[in-house]
Amino acid sequence: MSEHTVPTIDRTIYPMPMFATLQVADVAAAEAFYQAVGFVSLAAIPGPDGSPAVVHLRRERYQDLLITPGEPRSGSTTVSFNAAGQDLGALADALRSAAPEGAHVEGPADTPWFTSDLTIDDPDGNRVILTAPREAEMGHAREWARENIEGDFVVEDRRGERP
Repeated sequence: MSEHTVPTIDRTIYPMPMFATLQVADVAAAEAFYQAVGFVSLAAIPGPDGSPAVVHLRRERYQDLLITPGEPRSGSTTVSFNAAGQDLGALADALRSAAPEGAHVEGPADTPWFTSDLTIDDPDGNRVILTAPREAEMGHAREWARENIEGDFVVEDRRGERP
């Protein structure tokens, strides 16, 4: 996939191995914000009064967010997602030009662990980080990991094969 390709979003309902739940002050505004980030709305579950109690959003398979109405606590939630080939610079520019009051976009910025990260704070203070490997440096990244990271892990090559 090229860095400018955005894949088709899988709209299948499946048992989610992981998801984040974000409390937001205004569900409709948060839903619109996350759609601008690249999420789609899969489903809305109404509460007793008919307004959405949960909105299920997705970017990629296994990249699910649930937003619920409530009293958000700024800085209480951070979740990171693989950027899946999305052009982070273009997304950052688009979000900065259309970001609602209280939203903040930082980056993309290179990290010491060979990714470029786009940090997005929604108006409620929830943080989403979209991260992409710096493809041109993957060989160096694998060597760096082997030499500098301790733990019980395996470093795979570009094809997903173990050395």
